[in-house]
Amino acid sequence: MNYKQMEFWFLVGQWGLNLIVAGYLWINRKHAATNHRLKRVEFDLAARIEQTEKIVVQIQTEMAHLPSQKDLERLSRDMIVMTREMADTRGQLRIIGNTASLINDFLIHEGSKKKEDAKNDE
Repeated sequence: MNYKQMEFWFLVGQWGLNLIVAGYLWINRKHAATNHRLKRVEFDLAARIEQTEKIVVQIQTEMAHLPSQKDLERLSRDMIVMTREMADTRGQLRIIGNTASLINDFLIHEGSKKKEDAKNDE
C-alpha cells in the first residue's frame, strides 16, 4: 500500500468519522431541543394547573357559603309570612288613615262651629 492509497483511506475514514459525529450531534441537539420544548410545556401546564386549582378552591369556598335547599324553602316560607303581615299592616294603616281623616274633619267642623258660637255669644 503506497502513501496515496493510505492518504485516501485516511481521508475516507476521517470523513466517515465526521459524518458519524455530525449525525450524533444532529440527533443529540434535536433531542435537547425537544427536551427544552417539553420542559417549557410542562412549566406552562404546571402554571395553568395551579391557576385552575386556585379557581376550584375559590369556587368550592363560594359554594360552601351558598344557601341549601332547606334554607331557600325556609326563606320562601318566611317571605310568604312577611307578605301576609305586610298586607295586614297595610289594612291597619288604611284604618288609621281613615280614622285620622274623620278626626280631622270633626275638628275642622267643630272648630268652625265654636268660632260661630263664640261670635254669636258676643
